[in-house]
Amino acid sequence: MSNHPNLSQGRGYLAIPGPSVMPEAVLNAMHRPAPNIYAGELVDMMPPLMQDLRSLAGTKHHVAMYIGNGHAAWEAALSNVIAPGDKVLVPATGRFGIGWGDTATGLGADVEIMDFGLQSALDSDRIAERLR
Repeated sequence: MSNHPNLSQGRGYLAIPGPSVMPEAVLNAMHRPAPNIYAGELVDMMPPLMQDLRSLAGTKHHVAMYIGNGHAAWEAALSNVIAPGDKVLVPATGRFGIGWGDTATGLGADVEIMDFGLQSALDSDRIAERLR
């Protein structure tokens, strides 16, 4: 059984990094069709984008681009800085902090979630004390 909040009831909300109140005009704009990812403007922009990425990374060699949602970025970041068995403290104030903890656990880390609840800010003094 997960400790995640149950989001199956009521109107869905955009949680980036919310929950956020979204004006109807923004929600309507988000209902536009997605662009074709196999042809057209997205494909045409890839070669110059990859060259810019090489420049940004300071290399002339191959660069790789992750294709995925924000959670894929979490996993990419965590998998490059933790190893199985590493101890990880995750301060959490809701869904995203819990998600970081779940991802780290899935990568084999020994995770401790410091849950501050859904309505509270992180307490830096409490975090510092736990890290001592």
